[in-house]
Amino acid sequence: MAATVHNETTPGNCHVCMGGEETETISVVKDLLPYALECNIEYFWQVINALQARNRLLGDYTFVFTRSVTELPGKFDHSPNVVVFVMGDEWARVPIYANRVHAIFKAPGQQMTLALHKRWLLFNLMARVQHFRQHLKRYPHHHKDRTRNIFAIPYGYYRLPKRVSVTPIAQRRIDVSFTGSVDHKKVLGGLIKTNKVLSRERMVATVDDWKKDKSYVADVKLSTYFPKANDKPEFESYPRILMDTKICLSPRGTHLETYRLCEGMYYGCIVIAEQQPDHWFAKNSPAIIVDDWHQLPDLLDQLLENPDDMARRQQQSLDYWDATLAPQRIADYLYTTLLTLNPALANDADTLINIDHAA
Repeated sequence: MAATVHNETTPGNCHVCMGGEETETISVVKDLLPYALECNIEYFWQVINALQARNRLLGDYTFVFTRSVTELPGKFDHSPNVVVFVMGDEWARVPIYANRVHAIFKAPGQQMTLALHKRWLLFNLMARVQHFRQHLKRYPHHHKDRTRNIFAIPYGYYRLPKRVSVTPIAQRRIDVSFTGSVDHKKVLGGLIKTNKVLSRERMVATVDDWKKDKSYVADVKLSTYFPKANDKPEFESYPRILMDTKICLSPRGTHLETYRLCEGMYYGCIVIAEQQPDHWFAKNSPAIIVDDWHQLPDLLDQLLENPDDMARRQQQSLDYWDATLAPQRIADYLYTTLLTLNPALANDADTLINIDHAA
């Protein structure tokens, strides 16, 4: 599925590919099909607006949003100055068309980081199997060396309303929350569990055991497979839960990156996550990283017993969103990256933004 977006209030063309040759403008998609690519098009519409406002020469660029790593609509393939946004490729593949476009920005990126848990042999074995499968998926079409014009960007957020205000962490009712899926596609009829299932089952079991003799409020809601979860009643309250949560748990999915980390930061939660890829936007993340969910009980006790530290960490989350993940900041990164690929843009630049963009 892909989408084509054209924003008539700013220069340039932006497209969302709806599948095959079918495309639509981003301004139409954000109003009528805002989650067509299983991402929030409104968020990226803000990114594109901020980007195109920087330089009139960007009017010569075409921006294409898609989920496909195998094909682009014919009218965009081999076109000069085509910039593609690939959304939701959890296998972190290199698109077949990478060498035929100007640049590709991917969420997640192009590498599946090998993240292991201490002393957990089954998980580590499955992590190595999955890492090997990811490399196999690059052949014969997804060549491993087509990487020089591919850059990582964050997911943004999914179905979240605009943040109007932030509840101070001391006034939040829910101490720990997780809303998401544990089940995944069955491997050999369910006899083999993926890393996503193994990690999330251990996390949920650890929280269940931790809260038995505690007075803390833990809100853990389990859903089915993600694309089907949008219609589930429990997801209607997801934004409200996040706004009222102190500590948001963000376990891995098929890929290490998930929407939940960005969403938790956006609403001012303290986020506990597993290891993240070494992307530019993760370098200064205030997320607390665990390499074994068995560490969680002690960590939760330490945090919840220290309200001053919790308030400090909440502000770090909000500052990180504003400084790194907000649409304007992503636009800054896109612009400096495109400038490195096309120095002629500097001839029309009003300002030069200095960002460490080692992707």
